[in-house]
Amino acid sequence: MVNHVAMDIAASPDAVWSTIVEDYLEAKKFQNDGGEIEPFADPGAVFGSYQIRFEHQGAVVDERIVRITEVDEAARRLSATADYLSFPNGMKVYATYHADDVAGATRYKIDCHTLVHIDVPQVDGQAGIARALAEMTAAADGYLVAYLESIKPRVEGGA
Repeated sequence: MVNHVAMDIAASPDAVWSTIVEDYLEAKKFQNDGGEIEPFADPGAVFGSYQIRFEHQGAVVDERIVRITEVDEAARRLSATADYLSFPNGMKVYATYHADDVAGATRYKIDCHTLVHIDVPQVDGQAGIARALAEMTAAADGYLVAYLESIKPRVEGGA
C-alpha cells in the first residue's frame, strides 16, 4: 500500500520542520496521544528508536517499534520505519516526512509505503485483494490528512 498526502501550512519551513522533529524524532505525537514511550536499543538505528504502547483497560491495543532512518536538516526530511507488533500478521510502514518551501507557505508532505498481509478472498481472488487494498489505502489517506489538519492550526498559530 502506498500513500502520498500533503498540505500547505502558512508557517515557515523551520516551524513545520520543528513539528516533524518533535512529533516523530522526539515521539511527542505519541506521548500526546497517550502512548507509553520507551527507548528501544537497536544499533542499526543510528538516529534513534523507541517502542510505543497504547493500552485500553489494561490491555495493549497498539504496540510498535519505530526506527528513525534519516534526519536531513538541510532538506527538512525525516524518515522512519514502524513495525506494528499488535497488528494481525504484522505490518511494517516506511514513512518520510518533508517540510518543503513553496510560495507563501510550507508544504508538509508524508509519503508512506506499507507492507501488510491481506487474506486472499475465496471468491474474488485478485479483484478482492485490489478492493481491500483500495479501502485500506483510502482509510490511511484519511488518517494522514486528519493528522495534518489537526496540527495545521497549532503550527500556523506559532508562526
